[in-house]
Amino acid sequence: MKRSRLTWYLLAALLALVPVGVRVLTWKISWSQPVDPAMAQAGEELFNHEWKPEDPLAPDGDGLGPVFNATSCVACHQRGGPGGSGGLESNVTIFTVRNNDGTTRQGVVHARAVRYQETLRHVHPELPAIARPALALLVPLPGREREAIPFPPGVHVSQRNTPALFGAKLIDDLPARVLLAQEKGQRLRWGLAPPESEHLPVGRAPRLTDGRVGKFGWKGQAASLADFVQAACANELGLGNPGHAQPAPLGKPDCRSPGLDLTLEQCDQLTAFVASLPRSVERPPETSRAREDALAGKRLFHAVGCADCHTPDLGPVEGIYSDLLLHRMGQELQGGGSYNGRPVPVPDAEPGEGPLPSEWRTPPLWGVADSAPYLHDGRAATLEEAIRMHGGQGTRSARQFAALNIAAKAQLIAFLTTMRAP
Repeated sequence: MKRSRLTWYLLAALLALVPVGVRVLTWKISWSQPVDPAMAQAGEELFNHEWKPEDPLAPDGDGLGPVFNATSCVACHQRGGPGGSGGLESNVTIFTVRNNDGTTRQGVVHARAVRYQETLRHVHPELPAIARPALALLVPLPGREREAIPFPPGVHVSQRNTPALFGAKLIDDLPARVLLAQEKGQRLRWGLAPPESEHLPVGRAPRLTDGRVGKFGWKGQAASLADFVQAACANELGLGNPGHAQPAPLGKPDCRSPGLDLTLEQCDQLTAFVASLPRSVERPPETSRAREDALAGKRLFHAVGCADCHTPDLGPVEGIYSDLLLHRMGQELQGGGSYNGRPVPVPDAEPGEGPLPSEWRTPPLWGVADSAPYLHDGRAATLEEAIRMHGGQGTRSARQFAALNIAAKAQLIAFLTTMRAP
């Protein structure tokens, strides 16, 4: 009886998987046009440009600010080369405040300003008047727990580390159906477990309020590379554009720009440059012994379950090591707030709320060897720390990694260090 029931379950799962497999094999990927070299070159100049208030490159607006986090794109995206990740000094501070009436206020505490400086006190009067809080002030880091400040009820402040942009065009060109198939495949693999599972690695595709699927950002908040670039220009540099208005200072909400700082053509040029950034590839070590260790580490990467979420290939994109899905990573890795745009509803959240505080999009691992620090806020200084800090749906892999002997752990890390920035 038990054997017949098991056979029936396997048959049902197979029938459910067949349509997915057929669709994956028969999809015709409609790749976008190659990047225009002239557009990419113009975009590179804008990417490296040091923006100023009343900048001549923004004749219709007010240039840099009035609130901003950096004066250029490359100031934050520079590790491993232009377009790479950033250090803790480039972290962005994001807040969420749940009001007594049930509504939610969320936004960014910008590190710098032209006139109206923002501080944590603008988030809540009980918080200190600090514009650039260190991560240890907001998160109880190991060994530095006493430095963290207590938050008033309903207030949460977290940070986001600068992500690397290598290979962004390949992600931009991925059809949404690839992510949706990945979502369904993970559910089937784990016995139809829902994305609400706190332990099994079952992710969900970020669905935006306009119906599109998010592919960029720590919370999957942008569906296209163009959206991501325009949101970053507005939020990080205070450069209003056709896609995103520049943010008004928290202490001066009626502050308005005379016009747009960036034209659509300038935004397209910036997007073209980011799209021109190559992906990284695995670079085997030079010595035979080191190559053997890296290969053994690659096998261990799969054996301990890292590849459940950090999928080596996604659709036609090889070597991405990400499923681009949202996964619940546990209470210790919470971080709410919306970086840009309206929040995204999820089935078990209150109406109007975005991804859960513990949900994070699986970051691609290409170039990971040159993109420290790690995790969404850079709290992990090393790859080994990042693995050990995985919670929630990453707990199984973290525990299996912890159970490895010292030599095996070193081999797995050796594999990860073969993925260098391009």
